[in-house]
Amino acid sequence: MNKAATHEAASWHTRLGRGLTDLERCEFEGWIAEPASAREFDACRYLVDVATELKGRQRAEVLASIAGAGRGSPWLAALRQWLTCGSVWVSGAAAATAVLVVATAWSVLRTQGYVAQTYQTATGQERDVVLPDGSIVGLNTQTELEWVGSPNDRRVRLIRGEAYFQVVHDPSRPFRILLAHSEVQVLGTRFDVYQMANGDVRVSVVSGTVAVEGLDNGVGATPSWSRRLTAGQQIEYSPVGLLADVHAIAAQKVIRWREGILETQGEPLSDFVSDLTRYTTERIVIADPRAAVQKVGGAFSIHHIDATLDRLGNIAPVTVTHANGEVILGYRPVAAGMRPGRPAGR
Repeated sequence: MNKAATHEAASWHTRLGRGLTDLERCEFEGWIAEPASAREFDACRYLVDVATELKGRQRAEVLASIAGAGRGSPWLAALRQWLTCGSVWVSGAAAATAVLVVATAWSVLRTQGYVAQTYQTATGQERDVVLPDGSIVGLNTQTELEWVGSPNDRRVRLIRGEAYFQVVHDPSRPFRILLAHSEVQVLGTRFDVYQMANGDVRVSVVSGTVAVEGLDNGVGATPSWSRRLTAGQQIEYSPVGLLADVHAIAAQKVIRWREGILETQGEPLSDFVSDLTRYTTERIVIADPRAAVQKVGGAFSIHHIDATLDRLGNIAPVTVTHANGEVILGYRPVAAGMRPGRPAGR
């Protein structure tokens, strides 16, 4: 075991749990791009996962073991920080317990590979996760992602929602994203995948190249169609076929949700509201069909929904009313001589 590399992996694991600055994240991405660093980080994550599943007496014994024998071990130092958060120290157990945890974790890593891991976000929540291969994934609101790969087979399943992938380059192990009726495959790139509630999918590439295949009969079936996308391109499709073939986009605008921004360019209010409701538990209802077809453009906050709705009432011919736990959007006719979107008296 390379103690220096192990110590660095344990240190990064602890810092990720605390949260990284933009500078630290760039440093981490450079560090974990090295295969040896990724392997050490994977092993550290697995050990912590194994240990944190322990309950009751086993947990108390491991805590005590680390207290007595873990001072010189970076593995156990990281483990100690996780296990003692809010816990009371217990003494008197044998140090062999902690050694057994380490040995067991390494044995599982060698013989079975990685176990499935699921990552989720709630309504209005975004988070970054580091996959076992070192790739970083940003999860947008209401998203569920599952790692189903192994050391030699990098695979995730996007169950629902939207995820922004920054994939570690490794030509010997292509990275695959499995969806209900399609698959996305890459070597190393940055791209966004959004699987909507109705089953439609949108893939947007920021850098690099991805291949998208339609699988009408599930994973493993012969592709019904395939497309290759490069930087600045997007494709939209449904379970039954293409909705919008490969086309150029301003890719950075697609991922502005990572900055807390929902950006729209003259799309109907009905589409805008559909996107906005992903970020709030409050029900938003368009009560007048004339309001639904009004065009909305601009950059709106997804973290301050009330402020976004107030702004919407100022820039579009709609009214915004809060009643019985709902937000009701109505239509406001534009007075003669008034600019569209500016209420009379303002």
